[in-house]
Amino acid sequence: MPFKFEPMDETTAARLRAGAADSYGNAPERRVSDGAGIPCRRCMRMVGKGEAYLIAAWRPFTRLHAYTETGPVFLHADECTPGKTEPDGLPAFLTSPDYIVRGYDAGERIVYGTGGVTAREAIPARIEELLGAPGVTAVHIRSSRNNCYHCKAVPSEDASAG
Repeated sequence: MPFKFEPMDETTAARLRAGAADSYGNAPERRVSDGAGIPCRRCMRMVGKGEAYLIAAWRPFTRLHAYTETGPVFLHADECTPGKTEPDGLPAFLTSPDYIVRGYDAGERIVYGTGGVTAREAIPARIEELLGAPGVTAVHIRSSRNNCYHCKAVPSEDASAG
């Protein structure tokens, strides 16, 4: 099944950059990157050394219920644009050897039995498998070390998008 990656939406990024409260009611923290692995959830690339970035609590869901996890995310302090996927089909900021990959249903609830740690190179095939499973409408990619949300994959009508 063709799929595409969805980053943090521009409306949320713009609000946070303007100093609006994050999902816990706090102002985003502003920092400067030392170049050591700061993945921007908006452009899906790494924040470069010397670039300003924000740390904020974010809940990448549209509904509130027991499965709507909130966690820390990073994003460039200045406007950035989502990049294209890398030649291997993954966003540039997915640089770790593995990630937690799991399916969610239309109500944004975890589809049990879909989650697991997946090697980076196996992520595209696992996404296709999960999006083809009954009830799965989206797949979240999270850090396997810290459980931080990175992005989600959703079905795409453009076969070259995934």
